[in-house]
Amino acid sequence: MNVAIPKLNNLVAPCFEAAKQFEIIAVEQGHKVSSKTVICDAGEGFKRVRLLRLHDVTVLICNGIKGFYRDQLLAMGLEVVPNINDTVEQAFTRYIKGELKDSEAMQDDSECTYYDVSHNDLVSWAREYFETNGYRVFSGPGRDSFLIDLIAEIKCPLCNKSIRVAVCCGAQTYRTDQEIKEFHHSARSQYNARVYVYLENPKIARCCDEYGIEFIGADRVNLNHPGSGESKIPILRRKIEGHEKAFITQE
Repeated sequence: MNVAIPKLNNLVAPCFEAAKQFEIIAVEQGHKVSSKTVICDAGEGFKRVRLLRLHDVTVLICNGIKGFYRDQLLAMGLEVVPNINDTVEQAFTRYIKGELKDSEAMQDDSECTYYDVSHNDLVSWAREYFETNGYRVFSGPGRDSFLIDLIAEIKCPLCNKSIRVAVCCGAQTYRTDQEIKEFHHSARSQYNARVYVYLENPKIARCCDEYGIEFIGADRVNLNHPGSGESKIPILRRKIEGHEKAFITQE
């Protein structure tokens, strides 16, 4: 297995999503066989998640980590051991000895900020999610429709016509309900479907439903196992005019 530890000098870095270096340690039969330092200059936590996946990491030992990134790592099957304030060597040794608990066994999460995520990270996550599902993804139209972050396109599997999806990622304004309303008005006529991406929240989901917008809770979706299972058009669950037969109805 591979163990990753974000580090600052020789200490476990205080914040996973801002760490500039990761020590990646290969372990066989409970012993370290090799280690290497990997640099990460990206300004986004999501790219650090991708870095761990690239290096086949199975265990993350860290100090602070926001819930969005923790949930993504857990969904990928990683073991996450947070709130460790040791040297890198001490943290690794304690883990091998079985002295550290993973996040799923922790009871007190009160000191962690679980629902704080940057807009840029949501956009990065949404782009990869749609591309993993077979969409072609483009940046939004820009200033004139600033709430449309991405445009995703895919061919309908039944009629082969193009389906265009406008994607808005939250965290751009303080008023989510107003953001959804404006997104509705800016994208309702030129796109076959509209998707709003944010963290799982029943109120936001209801607001999107009122405007006929697909809602995706990014912290509850596993990028490694995408797909809706409810239609022949990946991700989308709401029926699209002219493509109704592509959606599986539960009788």
